[in-house]
Amino acid sequence: MNAHNIVLTPINLVSRTLTRNGKKAKNDYIREKEYMENGNIGKWDDSKYNNSNIGEYFAFVHQKENRVEIYKIDNILLSTERPEYWDIPEHNQRNVLYLSPMINQITWDEMKNIIGYKETFLLRGTQRTKKSINLI
Repeated sequence: MNAHNIVLTPINLVSRTLTRNGKKAKNDYIREKEYMENGNIGKWDDSKYNNSNIGEYFAFVHQKENRVEIYKIDNILLSTERPEYWDIPEHNQRNVLYLSPMINQITWDEMKNIIGYKETFLLRGTQRTKKSINLI
């Protein structure tokens, strides 16, 4: 893989203290994973700045499980194309990222090291890295 920015989104599947939006995002993640496992194209929200680009990477980050699923961004649709069941109000203006099949899986600790985040860094909300990174 060449150096690219990566969009990271936290998926906290084992947290007992999820907010309403956190629970909704968790359920959306489960739905999207099932959708992808049935041969369909996966999708997810862009960051709040809608600054992702086709060809960059996207990752579902499972911090508590120390696992990161990495995908390539194959297409981007405007926020007007969001599925109806994506109904977190704060996300309504976010574009839709269409994802490749999963291309790699690494640990969260490895990802933090690659990006240059401190060991104690906690991902809170979807964000795009500020610098390009090599994932291999």
